[in-house]
Amino acid sequence: MLDSVELKIGKVLKNIMEKERHTLATMSKGTGISKTTISEWLNNRSPNPAQAVKLADHLGVSLHFLLFGKEDAQEPIQKIMKEDFFSGTFEITVKRVKLE
Repeated sequence: MLDSVELKIGKVLKNIMEKERHTLATMSKGTGISKTTISEWLNNRSPNPAQAVKLADHLGVSLHFLLFGKEDAQEPIQKIMKEDFFSGTFEITVKRVKLE
């Protein structure tokens, strides 16, 4: 059974904006996303996926972190697949571990 997943974009976005001193105007200018739309996200309105990716890239965070406030455990694997799969040779070792 999957746990319910709660969007945390509003809280995450507020924290990033405060920490890095972003304003709605600077984020809108940097992404092309309207200030109104970004403001709605600050109130946890679900974002348009394409726009959310743009904002995450602009802020230098992963989309998963922007939406949920934590990194996705699968993201490093996806990054390897995307960036390195066709650009070189690499070796992957898989080990089975026992959790206690």
